[in-house]
Amino acid sequence: MPDIRIDTSPLNTIYLEMGAAVQDSQRLELYITFIVTLLVELSGGTLSEREFSGYMENLGAQTLGRLIEEIKQKVGFTDQAVQTLRKALRARNFLIHRFYNDRSDLLFTQPGREQALGEIREKRQQINDANTMLDPVMNDLVRLKGIDIDQFRYEAMSRFEN
Repeated sequence: MPDIRIDTSPLNTIYLEMGAAVQDSQRLELYITFIVTLLVELSGGTLSEREFSGYMENLGAQTLGRLIEEIKQKVGFTDQAVQTLRKALRARNFLIHRFYNDRSDLLFTQPGREQALGEIREKRQQINDANTMLDPVMNDLVRLKGIDIDQFRYEAMSRFEN
């Protein structure tokens, strides 16, 4: 039986944008987990490195919706901030769990792919609105913890370069 080959190159832009959206979603989850962990440590004393890692792992296993509720309680976000987080959660869930099933018919034509790409970008922007909102919160907590943010960024970036 001959191999059936399908040219998926028209979908490359969709795949690229979805990959970036997944990365943005993971950043959101990491931000929330890290913020909640830092808040626990700052309010209750120092956690050992092992306790800190265990807490991060435990939170990382929770759903993003549960993490949003936890951060809402601990940070005291405004209603608008909570709405931004919930909108990001809905956008993330749609992209990760339903996009390809719900929008597969759009991927067969160029106009459909353009429409799908627009929707991915819109949802990705909602995720990044939440990331942008959380960034200063995380930076403040990192500074309160006494972590040099520039050194932290340098070490994180050097991991990607190696």
